[in-house]
Amino acid sequence: MLSPAGSPAKLLELGAEKSPEDETCRVIVGDVLEVARTLTYDEIAGTVSCVYVDPPYASQADYVHEARLDGGADGRLTRTLAYEDSWSHESYLDMLAPRLEALVHLLSPRGTIWVQVDWRASHFVRLLLDEILGPQRFLNEIVWKRAPNLGRQAASSQFGRTLDTIIVYGKKEAKLSPPTRLERIDEKAIRWDDQGRPNTLAPRGDYTDLSVARLEKEGRIHRTATGKVYIKYFLVKDDEGHWCRERRVDALWTDVAPLRHAKLGERTGYPTQKPRALLERVIQASTQPGDLVVDLFSGSGTTADAARALGRRSIVGDRSPVAIANARARLLRSGASPSIEACEGCALPENDAQATVTRVSERRVRIELHAPSEPLAWTVGPLEESALRRVWHTERIPGAQAVAAERAIEIDHDPKSTLGIRAYEDDGNVATIEIASRDLPARGRSAAFSSMRQPDRNRGKNK
Repeated sequence: MLSPAGSPAKLLELGAEKSPEDETCRVIVGDVLEVARTLTYDEIAGTVSCVYVDPPYASQADYVHEARLDGGADGRLTRTLAYEDSWSHESYLDMLAPRLEALVHLLSPRGTIWVQVDWRASHFVRLLLDEILGPQRFLNEIVWKRAPNLGRQAASSQFGRTLDTIIVYGKKEAKLSPPTRLERIDEKAIRWDDQGRPNTLAPRGDYTDLSVARLEKEGRIHRTATGKVYIKYFLVKDDEGHWCRERRVDALWTDVAPLRHAKLGERTGYPTQKPRALLERVIQASTQPGDLVVDLFSGSGTTADAARALGRRSIVGDRSPVAIANARARLLRSGASPSIEACEGCALPENDAQATVTRVSERRVRIELHAPSEPLAWTVGPLEESALRRVWHTERIPGAQAVAAERAIEIDHDPKSTLGIRAYEDDGNVATIEIASRDLPARGRSAAFSSMRQPDRNRGKNK
């Protein structure tokens, strides 16, 4: 396999929501190809255990992000174009092929790449990964039922297209560890052996004589009066007290509910967002705690959120400013501490922010944000060039009754350091107010500041 071509872009640090020593979660602004090449030269190549790819599907559609600002179903919404997916077949292949190759180059010898698409693109992905890794590196084709067969789809003259396909390839040492799930058993099918253990029986199937002998020592063989062999499967109770058989998950995933059934707080309003349970299964099956997971079509940040919950490190990225803003806010709400970086030349779009700063005491200030009037999130801390070190932050909390971000905060601040205020909006716009120590008001006084007055807001700190 060829190494990714082209010179890597520098990464500019926009903000650290964590300590510099903590590399648990990185969020990078930029196109997949550019970020992957940069990571290759950043000594990440050969260290990644799992790459998850949820690319456009060549659906010929535009996808809009919806953010609920308040209230229930009749509350106000803000809508923003998140991304366009209008690729022709030829241009889709031209886009996807080099990006898959660059991502594969990041994998460790036991690493796997998972590419989630639908009927429009699954055949393309198989062909491309056969070319990049070789057909012998194919591991699985997983089918996830993402929606019920309803409405016009159910009434059409074809079988409902309710499925996504996840194509899995791996490097030479790759092995998957499928999890188990509990399957409820009809009480009429439950048997009790001589030791009072509940179980069900299944035919011997393709078990060898050696395997049968081993299982018999474990008390898992039942022989009929005619000598026919059955395998005992012992039962356990689920959280609701039902007897269940523990089964290993196969390649048909019908038990991961679509996002519409997830808790309201998980739904970010980002289009094509996947449920966290889906990504948790992918990550659990392909990694160990502490391993590194990469997703550079990251959307709302589901992969990073799932990786954090499972004790894995992650690097996620996206070229959409809407995705970056929502992923950052989501990760902070969940307790993660991401760093925010950008490939050189991929700065987030800027807008104006306005705030009033009051000097409460020598080392304490009160900050009130006036614009944007309904921010997705904003954060405060020392500012070194354009890299902001978070001391305090607030994010809008989504749900049936969205909770707005706080509008004012009182914090300690070293009067000798530059004060930074950074506001994020739902459309991906970001604004940074830079306040030098000499411009802070005197004790007991207030001063108004605006991001539009900043000298050079495109500066970055090379990482």
